[in-house]
Amino acid sequence: MQVSRGRVLARGWGQMTRTYTHLGLNRWPFPVVPEPDYCTFLAARSQVRMDVHEMVDALARRETSSIQLFWAWFGAGKTHTVHYFSHYAAQAANAKGNNRLITVYTEFPKGAKSFLDLYRSLLVAIDSDLLTEAFLEVATSPESAGVLRRLMQASPDLFTALNVLVTGNVQSQLLAHRWLRGDAVPASDLKKVGIAQRVTTSEEATRALASIIGMLNVAAQAHGRPAARLIWIIDEFQRIQKAGTRGLDDINSGLHSTFNASPNALTLVFSFSGRPQPSGLPDWFSRELRDRIGRTKVMVLPPMSADEALRFVREILSQFRLAVGSLPSAPFFPFSEATCKAIIAEVQAKGELKPRSVMHAFNSVLQEAEPLIERKELDVISVDFAKKALEAYTVVTDKDLEDGE
Repeated sequence: MQVSRGRVLARGWGQMTRTYTHLGLNRWPFPVVPEPDYCTFLAARSQVRMDVHEMVDALARRETSSIQLFWAWFGAGKTHTVHYFSHYAAQAANAKGNNRLITVYTEFPKGAKSFLDLYRSLLVAIDSDLLTEAFLEVATSPESAGVLRRLMQASPDLFTALNVLVTGNVQSQLLAHRWLRGDAVPASDLKKVGIAQRVTTSEEATRALASIIGMLNVAAQAHGRPAARLIWIIDEFQRIQKAGTRGLDDINSGLHSTFNASPNALTLVFSFSGRPQPSGLPDWFSRELRDRIGRTKVMVLPPMSADEALRFVREILSQFRLAVGSLPSAPFFPFSEATCKAIIAEVQAKGELKPRSVMHAFNSVLQEAEPLIERKELDVISVDFAKKALEAYTVVTDKDLEDGE
């Protein structure tokens, strides 16, 4: 651990956090990109928080598969919300008598043209240790013969790959990992470990994924859980619009077929941006998928009012507040309340108040003020300082955000 100019720098594998003692904060409060470790709370979204808890608690208590939707204005906090969904699911899964909840977050791949592209993104994101542990649990259970036989029949290459991951040498395991990820491994290399071919069609991907879901469920039951549920979050799902007609049909068909093949133990979470319409779901959901969605509750994330935005900032600062007696105890420090209101008014004057735009504005002001506060050249961020700082930054409009997708 290295201490430098009042900041504690902690280094870990692939991450770095600082403690900003001069700001009274244990981390930088306004990250531009949502991080899973940051998304352990929902600021100023009490109804959304209650809805997420209700949704996850229901998934933890039942077995039947389901589809959930998060629909938000651009920049309204959907990615933060689905990461919070994952965080709460991990907590709910620990409760006695609940299902095992396995949450995997992926973004809809840019340039995706088939369901196979989505399948590959899922297999890249899922922890392969989770799969090998489930395979071992199933293989050592009293019902192992029947379960393994069904797995082998449904997807022989998947069975072989999992077996190699458990029993093979390092080189063989690497090939099995690459096969699972959908990498372009030469057929001659795959045959060395007994795998016939790569997953090359959406139909093969559907069979493999349904087999994985079934295996995870059986493994959880063998371990004394009522069931397991794979929760597959697909963020930025609006990108499907750019898949073309054939891609749109193939992706919808693959998702629909996977859902049909897994009547239990699966939840698909579609998270997408755009202005919600009263007429119903976007037309890029197929009729068959709409039918499976049915009457599920849609989580809609609209813009905020000025009062909500002020509470949003206060709760973020409170979340990361250090208990340092020598610093001011004002809830908005290093800002004043008047300064926060002025920044929010600036944001509102240029568009709707949404978490992303509010975060960008406060981040811009704080990064200008932070070194001055550390050097004790500034006590608190004033209204005039904030306005001057904001003048130097380009404002991205709502139209720019929508056009960017």
